[in-house]
Amino acid sequence: MKTSTMETMSLLRPESVAVIGASADEHKVGHLILRNLLTQGFKGKVYAVNPKGGTILDHEVYTSINDIPGLVDVAVVATPAATVCALAEECGKKGVKTLVVISSGFREIGVDGKAVEEKLKRVIGRHRMHLVGPNSLGFMRPGIGLNASFANRLPEAGSVALISQSGALADAFIDRSASIGLKLSLFVSLGNKVTMDESDFLEICEKDSETKVIGLYLEGIVDGLRFLALTERIGRTKPIVLLKGGITEKGRAAASSHTGALAGTDAAVEAICAQSGILRAHSTRQFLDYLRTLSQQPPLLSDRIAIVTNAGGPGVLATDAAEREGLLVPSLSPEHASALERELPPSASAKNPIDVLGDALADRYEHALNAVAQDQSIDGALVILTPQIMTPAKEVAEAVIRVEERYPLFPVIGCFMGGEGVREAIALLHAHGIPNFSCPESAMHVFVSLRRARKAQGKQRPVALNPGRAAKAGRILLKSGGLLNEERTAELLSLYKIPLPQGQVAKTADAAVRIAREIGYPVVAKVSSKDILHKMDVGGVIVHLQTDVQVRSAFAKIMKSVKSRAPKARVAGILIQQSLPPGNEFIVGAIKDETAGHLVMAGLGGIYTELFKDTSFRVAPVSVEQAYHMLTELKSWKLLLGLRGKPQLNIDALAELVSTVSRLVKECPQIREIDLNPVLLTEKDFIILDAKVVVGE
Repeated sequence: MKTSTMETMSLLRPESVAVIGASADEHKVGHLILRNLLTQGFKGKVYAVNPKGGTILDHEVYTSINDIPGLVDVAVVATPAATVCALAEECGKKGVKTLVVISSGFREIGVDGKAVEEKLKRVIGRHRMHLVGPNSLGFMRPGIGLNASFANRLPEAGSVALISQSGALADAFIDRSASIGLKLSLFVSLGNKVTMDESDFLEICEKDSETKVIGLYLEGIVDGLRFLALTERIGRTKPIVLLKGGITEKGRAAASSHTGALAGTDAAVEAICAQSGILRAHSTRQFLDYLRTLSQQPPLLSDRIAIVTNAGGPGVLATDAAEREGLLVPSLSPEHASALERELPPSASAKNPIDVLGDALADRYEHALNAVAQDQSIDGALVILTPQIMTPAKEVAEAVIRVEERYPLFPVIGCFMGGEGVREAIALLHAHGIPNFSCPESAMHVFVSLRRARKAQGKQRPVALNPGRAAKAGRILLKSGGLLNEERTAELLSLYKIPLPQGQVAKTADAAVRIAREIGYPVVAKVSSKDILHKMDVGGVIVHLQTDVQVRSAFAKIMKSVKSRAPKARVAGILIQQSLPPGNEFIVGAIKDETAGHLVMAGLGGIYTELFKDTSFRVAPVSVEQAYHMLTELKSWKLLLGLRGKPQLNIDALAELVSTVSRLVKECPQIREIDLNPVLLTEKDFIILDAKVVVGE
């Protein structure tokens, strides 16, 4: 769905809202929504609709939406599912722009509900309305006092848009928002996402001047490629935080390669987040921490931060946490360190972390924070306070607020530790937009979100595809299905200049010897069969063959083993292939994901592939630069750089291969999986020791 500015206005700034299914029973949803609209500050027109008529909450009740005089921007439906389609038809004829369906009983209940949902979708399409839900909690626009939901309270107006697939979870977030200083520009409960999904609301948030940060709780992504394109664009100006539900590994029954086995249900989400700069939260607490911090504090311009503390232990823990998160805790410049030393007692420390001592009053904190805010080598500060008997926590909080107001582009995060002794001080910090965390580890983790917001990727250059090459590849793959044979695999990879060892398939032992002599010893023997995906599992590979006798023996041994272990497999012969010296083994592959399209993968290969699962994924296609960044994410990155005096491997060549494979699968959408493993990489070049290409659905 494409949303125009005018269409967006009906949801962000409606002038009139009708509640269909308004009820006099104060325990029913229709009553609660009507009461929220009438009592929480909305200045627009509110209409109650119920066939019984009468009055509810001193408001006239219309028996039909058609009886309402004038236009209705938004209609909220809270009636049984069986009635919704007919009511949607009436709303369409009335000219309602947006329908919000609270009612449940659609596809979530099974086949019958899905049929009703499909009918509703047709009605919405016929009248060109927008539909939120069904099975939605509703929506809120705090800036105009609009609570068109059955959540109990309207959060304070702010700059965070919260888009959630779970209404109940979002309701819990909203209920907690006041206590942690989280302020919302928009809340939408997506429900079943029949017509409007997460991408539609991303577009709305992009246009909304009140929204500065976007928080998404999703259990599924409808269109991964559209979602990626939007988050890449929007994330450059508005940080996006994602909490994803439903990430447990269910396995891929159809996966026939190492790539498929490693690309669990979460690989596409990780790839999208890495590619677009989305901040991925892995818990509800982290999700809220990211949202409130990003909406309250400016970006962290570098990795350099200061720690100001009145206790040594928390300062040490904070320094350890900073190092784990990749942040730096540098010394102050001599000028600012000397100036600060004059303001602190002799036993205090002006080093970083700055220890103002346990008897510190607010003035020491203020002197320390002024010093670090003015120092060009420091770009953010964590303020730690432990509630010792002489500690004036509220006055320290006021000092922190003064410094933050004095230096609004300098991010400050609080870590006032304790309970009752710091409760008032923490509330004061939150009221002034300074997030506080109960432990230094959490605070440091959130500091990284401010840094990543600063480092959000710029516009990526489009990766060029080659239609002519794609046409040639299509002819190679024509009428192919399942595992591609060695001859076609070699032909396809040759088209993309991906090198394979010399080799041919032999149907007899004599042919195997002839091929081995032509290639030159040593050689490798491998079974050739479309029905055997993992040759090692059936005794289908014998390596380091040095003589004619060994080749004949290997031919017979493989044929016997395969017949025993895979009696139904159709064997084309034995592949005799050039044997190469051992080296550093990596894997490059791709798999077709139902949401995001092809995912390209790079990682540690050979016998370690599934043992260590050291991989990085992206949505294809990727540039060489993006592929290089994928490699830096690997635990085996140091292996690429060269360990213990060994030369650096040809990282550029491996990055080029990853980019090439990503373009191959984009040009050949009929490929389901591709697996190049192992990729033998040296300091000069690489070669593919084994390649699998699987075609078809």
